[in-house]
Amino acid sequence: MAEYWGRDVRTLASKKRAEQTRYFKKVWLTNSSPHAIVYNVVGTDLEQEDRPMSVNLALVQTGLTTVKDVRSCLTSEEMYLNPAMYNLLCCGLESGKTKNGKKQSPSSLRYLITVAHEAHLRLELYLALKRQRYGKNPKKDDQQTRIKQWEQLCEIVYNDRSRNAETAELARLQGHGVVNAAVDDNEEMNDEEEVKPFVNKKYYM
Repeated sequence: MAEYWGRDVRTLASKKRAEQTRYFKKVWLTNSSPHAIVYNVVGTDLEQEDRPMSVNLALVQTGLTTVKDVRSCLTSEEMYLNPAMYNLLCCGLESGKTKNGKKQSPSSLRYLITVAHEAHLRLELYLALKRQRYGKNPKKDDQQTRIKQWEQLCEIVYNDRSRNAETAELARLQGHGVVNAAVDDNEEMNDEEEVKPFVNKKYYM
């Protein structure tokens, strides 16, 4: 069964990932978006006016003055401690403008998306900021590299959340007058069979 449907599932997953990446660029990398972290990145904006990439002023005021700084922040275990970056990512997700999204009240990243999905988002933005008009290389070797980068970012995001999520949430939610009920991340079934899972569960909580 896996062999029969494997190619179809892989093709569909690839298409869905590409579609999701387009939404990420639309929300966080287009000049018209209020949640843009960097301007003059995608081809549609550059066709109207070809300018060098520039960083959102809110990020500049936190010390991220260059695109290189922004990329470093996205792959850092202390991204949550940058209030502007954290807020822009949250606002973009809460806007409901990502695929199949719904507009939400101010919340926090760990209540909006899993570790694995946040790692995917941060990786796609990091790669898209490599250069203007960036496009994914379809070669198999590059796909394997992306998988390894995603796996590394999963651990980075997990550590960032573990150490800094409460600080980031408190700083942001106090500004909105919102308090979220705590979620018990340790609530798990204890009678599972001891088999190696296909995915690491700690990244999907």
